[in-house]
Amino acid sequence: MTSREGLSPDLLDAAVSMLGRAERLGAVRVLGDSMRPTLGSGDLLAVEFAGERPRRGDLVVYRQADYLTVHRHLGRARFPDGRPCLRTRGDGSIALDPPVAPESVVGRAVAVRRDGRWRRLDGRLARVYAIAVAGHDLAWAALAVLASRTVDRALARLGARSPGRRIAAAADRALLRIADRILFRRVHRAAPPPPGLDGNGGPIGAGASVPPSPLLY
Repeated sequence: MTSREGLSPDLLDAAVSMLGRAERLGAVRVLGDSMRPTLGSGDLLAVEFAGERPRRGDLVVYRQADYLTVHRHLGRARFPDGRPCLRTRGDGSIALDPPVAPESVVGRAVAVRRDGRWRRLDGRLARVYAIAVAGHDLAWAALAVLASRTVDRALARLGARSPGRRIAAAADRALLRIADRILFRRVHRAAPPPPGLDGNGGPIGAGASVPPSPLLY
């Protein structure tokens, strides 16, 4: 993550609330690398605020302290006290996130502008791809934990280095990069800007294009 500059928590809540009541799309700019290779720093996301309930594989946007995060929704789970929560992970980070409360979710990404072109994230093939990546993320996060608990502990007793988790993380990233390189453009077709947004992510009809709000993750 880079910085957390921008809106105060109160202003952030107010902005999200306004977009949610309007049930409109908003454009946000990605900063950071925790979603690589799917999203890179500088990419634009079209976010559907107050949209439908997020599904497994969706890129969900949620509040985290005084900023917003976008990570992949891997499935539903429960807090230790039984309350429902979402299980999420950044594609570029092998560790699972702390549980996300449903009320923290403010929207989901429906399109991304990569390499100067908008691509939809909610088509049929895109959904299959998203579900497959969610399965990959969950399986490799579990494998990393297993490697840390078994291989690394065994090597540590022998006074050797503990590479299990690092090896799992490297393999995880390599597989995601290969899948992204081969499949991303094929299953996420290039499309016109999402309704209400121009090619640069600004609202149509606002005169000069309004810069997208930063999205930190």
